Amino acid sequence: MNRYSRPVTRLSAAIRYASRATRTYTDSSPESSTDNSSEKVETPKQKKRVKPASGPGDASESNKIKIKGHSLLQGARLRRSFLYVPAHKERFINKALTSAADCIVLDLEDGVAPSQRATARENIKNLLHRLDKEGYKVGENQRAELCIRVNHEGWLGSKHWAYRSDKDSVAPSQELDQDLELLAVPGSVKFPVTVVLPKTNTPYDLRNIRAVVMKKRQKLGRLGHDITRLAMIPTIETALAIMNLPRFSTHTKFFSAMVFAAEDYCASLGIPRTKDHSNMLLARSSIVTLCKMAGIPPIDMVCQDFRDLEVLKRECEEGVYLGFEGKQAIHPDQIDTINKVFSLSAEEVEWATALLEAVKKNDADGTGAFEFEGKMVDRPVFRKAENILEKHRLIEEFEKDRFVTKVGF
Repeated sequence: MNRYSRPVTRLSAAIRYASRATRTYTDSSPESSTDNSSEKVETPKQKKRVKPASGPGDASESNKIKIKGHSLLQGARLRRSFLYVPAHKERFINKALTSAADCIVLDLEDGVAPSQRATARENIKNLLHRLDKEGYKVGENQRAELCIRVNHEGWLGSKHWAYRSDKDSVAPSQELDQDLELLAVPGSVKFPVTVVLPKTNTPYDLRNIRAVVMKKRQKLGRLGHDITRLAMIPTIETALAIMNLPRFSTHTKFFSAMVFAAEDYCASLGIPRTKDHSNMLLARSSIVTLCKMAGIPPIDMVCQDFRDLEVLKRECEEGVYLGFEGKQAIHPDQIDTINKVFSLSAEEVEWATALLEAVKKNDADGTGAFEFEGKMVDRPVFRKAENILEKHRLIEEFEKDRFVTKVGF
């Protein structure tokens, strides 16, 4: 079979061309080529917005407004940038706290050598104690979601949890149990800490983790703390996890986002990570579809070329077009690019504002679908514009007091 005739190749190519807005498709069927000029429906003309003039050498396509189609997940917090921080280095933690990351993930897993994990746990415990007693310092990112990535192994299946009674507060892995002890520190409740669970193969992993943490938190409950709040984010890394995604759809109350880990997924299938990522399209699209059904943000893979911001930008744009709401980061220099691409551009906000103004005018005239900037628009397009403006408002609100300017704990 010619490789260009393969469905995955065709679909991945279509996504790339859509993101570049460089290919047009025409219908050459006899029905479409007939002259229907006599049946044209006149629609109210819209006043054209002034678009920026192209510079020398710019292609004619450069003036087109690219509407990326950001979705609005009602009630979900922003998770555009998902920064991993090796927790065994205290200076890394301090630097991350002053970054503009939406999520700061204190890593106890792959980013930390086994010999350094005790130090990493102690650093996290000290941070939680400090937040509990003093709060955030001036210049620190108080809006970031604080997360801990624990050491969960895929082999901890149902048989490893089955023998444990409901009264047991010990996880079947010593590493995991020591990590979960951090969720019973008072600061982890007062400043809610999210658990990032790697190698999540079934939703029962999340349920079992929650049960253990609730048992460990019983003493905090007696002290008047609300121990029931526990956000969890599963990481999908294996072929087994992808095949179990339908099961996750019935357990969405247990997690608040979902992460796709490309490297482990490729290792699970024994495939390379290709430049166009076409061999991961099924997995990524499946995760996005599940998350959008559940109303939670899907978070895309790490960019390996972390020093090449152009590559990072292209990957971010690809993720946006697939429906992801954020991207993992492994270096603070990646955060600004990720936040920018996963936010709304000024052109998108301008387009949405102009469209909704046109909608009001046409509603007054009793018009349903109408022509706007050379294209027919109707209710689904109106909703897209409403989503753009609402998400833009939420981002502005989120950014307004992100960093602490004065101590008022």
